Amino acid sequence: MINNSINLGVFSELSHKLSKEFREHGEIISFNKDTNIFDSDETLNWFYIIISGKVKVYELNFETNREQTLYLLVRGDMFDLITLLDRMEHNLAVEVLEAGDVIKFPINKVREWIRESVEFEQLIYRYVAMQMRSIESLAIDLSLYDTKERLLKLLLKNINTIEKRGVSLLDKLSHTEIANLIGTVRHIIDRHLKSFKEEGIIDDKSRELDLINAKKVSDMLNSY
Repeated sequence: MINNSINLGVFSELSHKLSKEFREHGEIISFNKDTNIFDSDETLNWFYIIISGKVKVYELNFETNREQTLYLLVRGDMFDLITLLDRMEHNLAVEVLEAGDVIKFPINKVREWIRESVEFEQLIYRYVAMQMRSIESLAIDLSLYDTKERLLKLLLKNINTIEKRGVSLLDKLSHTEIANLIGTVRHIIDRHLKSFKEEGIIDDKSRELDLINAKKVSDMLNSY
């Protein structure tokens, strides 16, 4: 049982009865690179809410060794929605980028909450819609925008995530992982970040990427 000191995020705002059930049926589990709990066999039985850490969900082309990150899961994210909804195994590559903790729930219990609580059903649907918009934006960006524009948009998205969730998507990420987020390669990211730093847009050191001039980024995007 989860004690009352654990912040359930948006789930803490649910009705008292449902919040109590969350605490009764949830279990806090730690994960790291050596104890990856997010494989497809596990998600057939368990549903996860990220408390801390970073988890990359991605596809890999084995012929070219190119990666495309689909989701970067951080505090407040859920996994795996696809299996939750269609009850089928979901084969995506998952890698722990930063150790952390999750709350895990029996997946059938989560389906029961969806059936019995309109409140919880709406919360899940809002999250599904958010993920669909994220994938839609990724597809549009890869098709219509160049790498510089995609990186500028990622910098603004990161600011929004910091403001809403209190966590940075880009903190401690290598340039290779940043490249995987926007569908390019490391040396392209190196070149753009060097240019942004020279222009006074970012401060980039020791894997801490700080946006110091959001207005200039917004102006640059509007000028395209």
